[in-house]
Amino acid sequence: MGLSVAEIAAMLQAQLGQVLLGVIVGKNARTLARWAHAKVRPPQASEKLLRDTFQVLEILCSVHSSDVARAWFMGMNPELGDASPAEALSEGRSRQVMAAARSYMAAA
Repeated sequence: MGLSVAEIAAMLQAQLGQVLLGVIVGKNARTLARWAHAKVRPPQASEKLLRDTFQVLEILCSVHSSDVARAWFMGMNPELGDASPAEALSEGRSRQVMAAARSYMAAA
């Protein structure tokens, strides 16, 4: 991906909202805003999580609206043990979330 981490953080905040993104990365709104405005670079683990989340969002938004994608991140998912994709991402299960997103897209 050719986007900077600040661009990704800003796009995720715009699409998912600060509260949902905060759940995913485990940070508050102030920290997210600092990342989005390139005032502070996130730690490497947080950057990876932002990039993973963005990749899942891109897959979902290739077919669905951002509202549908946001709802998908919040909803219980049987492929994730009834956890929401946001919760699963926060637990470090990016690969499982990506698989669940691909499965959702295949069923669409």
